[in-house]
Amino acid sequence: MEYPRIGIILVHLNSYSDTSLCLESLSKMSYPNAEVIVVDNGSIDHTGERLKKEFPGVTHIRSDENLGFSGGNNIGIEYGMSKGCVHILLLNNDTIVTPSFLEPLVERLLAENSVAAVSGKIYYYPESIRGKNNIIWYAGVFQKWHSGYHHIGVQEEDKGQFETAMKVIYASGCLMLMNGEVIKLIGGLAEEYFIYWEESDWCLRAKAQGYDCWYEPKSVIDHNFRSAPFGRGETPFYMYMQMRNSFIFARRHFHGWLKVRHHLFYPLYITYYFSTLLWFRNFRGAKAIFYGIIDYLKGYSGKRGLKERGYIKN
Repeated sequence: MEYPRIGIILVHLNSYSDTSLCLESLSKMSYPNAEVIVVDNGSIDHTGERLKKEFPGVTHIRSDENLGFSGGNNIGIEYGMSKGCVHILLLNNDTIVTPSFLEPLVERLLAENSVAAVSGKIYYYPESIRGKNNIIWYAGVFQKWHSGYHHIGVQEEDKGQFETAMKVIYASGCLMLMNGEVIKLIGGLAEEYFIYWEESDWCLRAKAQGYDCWYEPKSVIDHNFRSAPFGRGETPFYMYMQMRNSFIFARRHFHGWLKVRHHLFYPLYITYYFSTLLWFRNFRGAKAIFYGIIDYLKGYSGKRGLKERGYIKN
């Protein structure tokens, strides 16, 4: 097997505990040619300084402001590519990797010249889902009736039903190995999203250039994602960003019948979701849906509107 140099990017914001656990797991990986690049995305709690002291063997980059998932990763992508990394791995800082997680991703990426990105099998971290093991968070993705996307296998126990590698609409930004040649061709993540939908956007931009994205089940990691009961646990920030960015994404990528389908059915989904939030008295989440739509219509993107709505501080 070839071992091209991989730049592994972790973006964090005031999250020492998650990031340190992730770095500990990366210190045990078996892949022999990788550089870990940690981007401090404007932390104000001295997380960056603490991580730099405790993990001197990785590269640390500081941003003075919160640039979101997109902007923070773009700092790492630019640095990694400039320092000789052939391909780039986006990795959520709240993940724990298995030692051999990277080799299957690289092998799949190198198998064909048409591969833009590869993601692996992602489990919920046991402590984040009532101590259960092998519960799927991502095993690919499909498009639902209302034109939005949904993870394949989410919250299912893994019994070997997702062991076949396959092409997917997009690779999850939680664990996404990006082809360096495609990065050179189409650029990094679109910063108008700030966070959420940016990896979908990147993958569809790559597809427009004739590339494919893959799910590779031989690569396995855990994701410390707190699963919230539908309609009850969604935060206002999450609901706002998902709603605003879904419309940005649709404007950029939906054409023809898909555009018609989005106009016909997505409002029905929004109405259903909004009603569910009200039913469970998640009034702040319901209000955030409204704000997300309004701010999209105002032309807001990136960081604009987030401070005004009280969703971020810096």
